[in-house]
Amino acid sequence: MNDDKEKSNVGSTIFKPTGVRHEFPHVDLVKQQVIGTVSYKGKIYMKVIVDAKANTIQVEGDVVELGDLSMDRNSYIDMFKHQASFFIDNNISNPKKYYEDIIDNQSC
Repeated sequence: MNDDKEKSNVGSTIFKPTGVRHEFPHVDLVKQQVIGTVSYKGKIYMKVIVDAKANTIQVEGDVVELGDLSMDRNSYIDMFKHQASFFIDNNISNPKKYYEDIIDNQSC
């Protein structure tokens, strides 16, 4: 018999908004290009331009200044790349409206 006490994995996590925002100000379904931005307090720290047709990604800026407030650079790039594919594959030209519609339809 093992006398070691098992550690409990019971607990709670508090999610607190950091103020860091990621947005998609431009989705061009014809050109298959999506721009994602990471901003904090009105300043854009990083812009990721995903060109699905040319299979390229262009990154301007960085999130290193945001420190622990944000995800790392590669995580944002991966997220924007996956979201761009989702928007293009599902013919979503206005992500903000798309997500607002989902929220509105849940409350019905």
